[in-house]
Amino acid sequence: MAAPLAGQVAIVSGAARGIGRAAAYRLAADGACVALFDKDGTALRAEAESLAAGGLRVTPYPVDVTDEAGVNEAIATVLERDGRIDILVNNAGIYPHTPFEQVTFVEWRRVLATNLDGVYLCTRAVWPAMVNQGYGRIVNIGSATFHIGYPEMVPYISSKGGIVGFTRGLAAEAGAHGVTVNCITPGLIETEGTQVEDPTGNLFEEIVGGQAVKRRGRPDDIAECIAYLASPAAGFITGQTINVDGGHRLH
Repeated sequence: MAAPLAGQVAIVSGAARGIGRAAAYRLAADGACVALFDKDGTALRAEAESLAAGGLRVTPYPVDVTDEAGVNEAIATVLERDGRIDILVNNAGIYPHTPFEQVTFVEWRRVLATNLDGVYLCTRAVWPAMVNQGYGRIVNIGSATFHIGYPEMVPYISSKGGIVGFTRGLAAEAGAHGVTVNCITPGLIETEGTQVEDPTGNLFEEIVGGQAVKRRGRPDDIAECIAYLASPAAGFITGQTINVDGGHRLH
């Protein structure tokens, strides 16, 4: 059976760990040539070497998604090297926990720059290529916290709400060009970052107790949804926000 993404080129931001790493592996396993974007060059190169050792086609690009010139240069290099861009997964993000009265404007801007401006910059840079080829899949990673709210995460939730709006707005324009734009809102997922934020596991215990599926979410759970939305089979799905949280909130 042919790989569903054979001959396609994908970009995954925040690819050095967590959901981004799982997405990169899944898309590459489906046959795509995957460009790995992350600002942590050391971790990124190690991940690329690991994936390449498994026979997968990946190329690391140390990129800070808040750097307009850097994003444009990296995507131009992908186009020059591979000739096309079929898939963009906007995953890079940060999620500091800070009581609202302690949130400075600097921190507010830092979160929005990474989580929302980065989505805009990467998408704008791939847009001409996707329009010219008449095909594209853009998958944005939001957060289930947008649906429920959560204390001490106002900048983060605001940025993720912006991603939902971005997804809907762009989808309305993109369909005429053969491009779909969708958003996934993960629930609490067991990654390196969440383990640092919740070293005792108390938050996981609370969240899992309220889920329909009684286990911790894994990066692979999100990667599976990304892979479907990034595939040719998902051509009639666009402008959607899909909650992947084990049934913690049934919308």
